[in-house]
Amino acid sequence: MRLLNNIKQITLVALLGIGMESCLDLDPVIYDKIIPENFYKTESDAKAAVTGIYSPLGSPGDIYGGWTETFWMINNLCADDTGTQRDDYEFMEKFQWNSTTYAAYKFYNMFVKEANRATLVIDDLQKSPIDDDVKKQYIAELQCIRGQYLFFLYDFYGTANVTTDVEILRHPENEIILERLPKDEFIKLIETDLKAAAEILPVSYDDSEYGRLTKGAAYTILEKLYMQEKRWADAETYCRKIQGLGYKLQPTYSSVFSIENERNNEIIWALPCQSETNGNGNTWTTHVLPPELPSFWTNSKVQRWNVYNMPWKYYDHHFQQPGDERAMAPSLITEFEYISNGETKLASRNNGYPNLVKGALPVKYPEDPTQISEKAGNDVVVYRYADVLLELAEAINEQNGPTQEAIGLVEQIRARAGIPNTIPTTATASKENFRDFILDERGRELYCEGHRRRDLIRHGKWIQSAVDQGYIPEGREADYKHMVLFPIPQEVIDESKGKIKQNEGY
Repeated sequence: MRLLNNIKQITLVALLGIGMESCLDLDPVIYDKIIPENFYKTESDAKAAVTGIYSPLGSPGDIYGGWTETFWMINNLCADDTGTQRDDYEFMEKFQWNSTTYAAYKFYNMFVKEANRATLVIDDLQKSPIDDDVKKQYIAELQCIRGQYLFFLYDFYGTANVTTDVEILRHPENEIILERLPKDEFIKLIETDLKAAAEILPVSYDDSEYGRLTKGAAYTILEKLYMQEKRWADAETYCRKIQGLGYKLQPTYSSVFSIENERNNEIIWALPCQSETNGNGNTWTTHVLPPELPSFWTNSKVQRWNVYNMPWKYYDHHFQQPGDERAMAPSLITEFEYISNGETKLASRNNGYPNLVKGALPVKYPEDPTQISEKAGNDVVVYRYADVLLELAEAINEQNGPTQEAIGLVEQIRARAGIPNTIPTTATASKENFRDFILDERGRELYCEGHRRRDLIRHGKWIQSAVDQGYIPEGREADYKHMVLFPIPQEVIDESKGKIKQNEGY
């Protein structure tokens, strides 16, 4: 726990209940005196405190913002579906991080702090005189948020030195040094939070509360944990629970992400965004678009930074099926016209404009006509139903092989993309073949959404993908196998006086 040096800060923020910049509608609430007698006496006090725990998740923020060193973009950049045009951002893409790389270790302390902060607010709510039903729902929401932060920790770093003991958190002067929890205890902590949250959380909220975590979100985080642990039966159980909540695929792929079709019922959890200059905006499109005026983008007020792309090798492997909507504009751009010195020119991979098209342009989010700067109003989609259907197909296949149900689930995704009845018979000839096909289908459906790194790790292809891209020398895979996890901050190790060990290999 870093000798609990940051617990004083955690405690103060939790007591104040201040929601920093957040995608949710929250006016800060500040109290003149912080004493139990005047704390969380009203539902508005409690709501402000709960909403504040969402703040790091907001976009553009440290977790789901489009900026290069966010949790979302590190997941993207070190997978094979996302490349960068900028040399100074290649250290994650090319597997060049080490134990001193800030972007690699920075989230450990953040996620530990946020999980502990949620624990303190839960404790305060339990003592609050507000209505019991309201209290239960807010506590469930906090358990879901804490479960999400803990899953983030587990995904990036393995286990961590978190605690749900409020007495330790409230008395940092004792300087208790906590060790990282054993794996089984850490997983149990995540499971307990998410299962308890799912029992209470609603399936949906009113529009004014959109963006808060729901029953479906709790189930989704839980089934993703089970997928990574290869607990296929458990993953299947919770995918099926999600199936029963009323989600459905949208008629077209691009409409899932369009601003005109926001809050559609394919989305399980999204972060609300606004295009105002000082709002919480989605900066993905700005990072992808090149500076020239492309013919497919009419809004001239949008800033264009030409930072991210989809490597051609990835594009060539995944998008060979004619008619696949996911490989077409406005979702994915392989060439475009632009005007230079009054002349219309074509930028493509083969015509001498390599600085514009080092890879395909994964625009993903259709145009927001109200965008006036780098921030679009398209909500950032975190979890969606198509992802869950593919994970359900994978979980079924791992237990029973390519059953008709599993094949049918994948077929639903492909039919929506405009390529029905095109799964080759060789893909369903064996469990192994279908496993590879599902991974490729996830690559076609979910590119640049932050899932690819985890998928490759689960399939045992994470390090091999770096070899295939030329970032790790062939034959030296064993020297890089530790990079399935990121390093623990050295300050945490130092302050633990040897109780906390660095992840193996760093």
